[in-house]
Amino acid sequence: MSQFSLSWSTAHRSVVIALATFTGGYFLYWFIANSAGLRRFCDKRFEGERAQAMYILFQRIVGIVFLGIPAVLITIILPEFRFRTFGVLPIESIATLYWILGISAVIIPLVLSFSRTPSFFETYPLIRAQNWDGFLIAANTVSWCLYILIYEFLFRGFLLGACVEPFGVWPGILVNVAVYVCVHIPYGFWVTLGALPLGLAMCMATVHTGNIWTAYAVHLLVALLNDYVALAANPRTRVRLG
Repeated sequence: MSQFSLSWSTAHRSVVIALATFTGGYFLYWFIANSAGLRRFCDKRFEGERAQAMYILFQRIVGIVFLGIPAVLITIILPEFRFRTFGVLPIESIATLYWILGISAVIIPLVLSFSRTPSFFETYPLIRAQNWDGFLIAANTVSWCLYILIYEFLFRGFLLGACVEPFGVWPGILVNVAVYVCVHIPYGFWVTLGALPLGLAMCMATVHTGNIWTAYAVHLLVALLNDYVALAANPRTRVRLG
């Protein structure tokens, strides 16, 4: 049997810090966001179907706090971590637009096709209210925008950037996709399966363009498309903007 050394390698410092930050942040996010205490809080403060809606919105706020703040603080504090290295920089190439259009051209028909199945309405929209007003649509949209921005910075910025540098492009991408697929397991077989090619495409786009904006735009498109296609197609839901 080969002899392995437990000695510390400074070349892997950024990977260890990134994975430890992600693990701790995701642990706190998952168990707080899905806690009975948070659900009881919403049930006590809000009435009827608005309680479930606020529960989903508060889950996203918890995600913004625990997925975002630790990674952002580490990036600010440690000198080897830089926002530019993690893809938070202006778009400098039209390749970003090509990636967004290319991935979207595949995703949109798939979502529209899936929306014809009964299981689609069992999952989407995540807010299960039958009556939607202007506040709920605005809150749902804004919370998705902020939550996915933090989520993509964490996955395609912080984690991917930290892994690609010491491991190389493809090992770094595969580590990222493996983690990304695993965190989707609680959402069911088809969502988890879809996370595999989508995660791979978004990582490739991030490495190619040098920024996280393709991943952000595509992920946001998927989230909003799922919610509002289901909202529009479900005869049980009503939208009142007045």
